[in-house]
Amino acid sequence: MAEWQYKVVALQRDFKVINKAFRARPTNEDILADYLQSVITEHTGQGWEFYRIDTVNMVEAPGCLGSLLGHKEATTTYNLVTFRKSV
Repeated sequence: MAEWQYKVVALQRDFKVINKAFRARPTNEDILADYLQSVITEHTGQGWEFYRIDTVNMVEAPGCLGSLLGHKEATTTYNLVTFRKSV
């Protein structure tokens, strides 16, 4: 049975796409796919094997002052890529 070492990488959360008139451009899906491909290529080039992608929500409670002012909890969603390598 193989033993594994794992590495988790958070993906960039936001992408700004600038549409310019009269210019051939890739679709938003192509831009995201190219970004993910570059992350996978970078880490597999370092000997890591792509394992999986997960979505994780992080809930942050407001601080003392925020609570007094009626601020609510803030939820942020992250996409994480997990790589592994045999040890």
